[in-house]
Amino acid sequence: MRIIARFSKGENVRFVSHLDVQRLFHRALMRAGLPVEFSNGYNPHPLTSFATALSVGVSSEAEWLEVRLKYDVEPQDFLDRLNASLPNGFRIEEAFANEGDGGGSLSSCMVAAEYALQFTCNSHEAAVRLTEDAFDLLNGPIVVTKRTKRAGSKEVDIRPGIFYIEITFDDEVVRMLVVCELTSTGGTNPELLVKALMDRAGMCFGYRIHRKCIYSADGSYMPKYHAIVMPSDTVTT
Repeated sequence: MRIIARFSKGENVRFVSHLDVQRLFHRALMRAGLPVEFSNGYNPHPLTSFATALSVGVSSEAEWLEVRLKYDVEPQDFLDRLNASLPNGFRIEEAFANEGDGGGSLSSCMVAAEYALQFTCNSHEAAVRLTEDAFDLLNGPIVVTKRTKRAGSKEVDIRPGIFYIEITFDDEVVRMLVVCELTSTGGTNPELLVKALMDRAGMCFGYRIHRKCIYSADGSYMPKYHAIVMPSDTVTT
C-alpha cells in the first residue's frame, strides 16, 4: 500500500535541513508503530520518498511525502498516529491511499511551486523603492550566478522560470506572491530572485520565504497547475 501525504514545516523548524527532515520522519514512523516497508540489503531503510527538497530557512505548507506500507492502514489513522509522533513544527495536513503504481513518482508530477515572500524595509520610502526595483527587474532578463554540480558556477537567466508574480506593499513591508518552475530535474529557486533584487536595490533587507503550494501537470497528486498570464501591472497598496 502507498500513502501519499502533505505536511507542513513551520517557522520554528525552517532551519532543519532536508536530510534531517528525512531522518526525523523515519523515526516518527517507527514511534507511530506504522507497518512501514523496508528496503532489502545490508542496511535496510524505510521505503519513503519526498517530492522535493526544501531550502534551509524556508517554511512550507506544501511538502509531499510517499510511504510504502506492508498492509492497508486507513489514511486518517495514518495521519493521526504520525502527527502524534512528529515534533512541534511538523504536521501532516492530509493523507490518502494510492493503490498500485499508477501516476508515477511525486517528483515526476511537479511543474511549478507557489511561494509567499515577505521583505521588511526600514521605511515606507524604502518599501516603495524596493517595489519599483522589483518591477524594473521583471522587465528584462534576470541573470544570476547559479552553482551546479557539473559545471560549477555559471550565469543563468531565471526570468523564464518565473511564471507569475504579484507585488503588494503596506508601510514598511513588501510582499510578493511568486509562481516558479519546479520539476524533478530542477527549477527556479525564489532565493535567486531575492539575491537579484538585493543586487538591483543595492541593499540588504530581512526577508522570509514560505512555500504555499506545489502544482502538478495533471492533478494526479498535487493541485493541477493552470497557466497564469503575467499581468503588465501587478501591484497594489
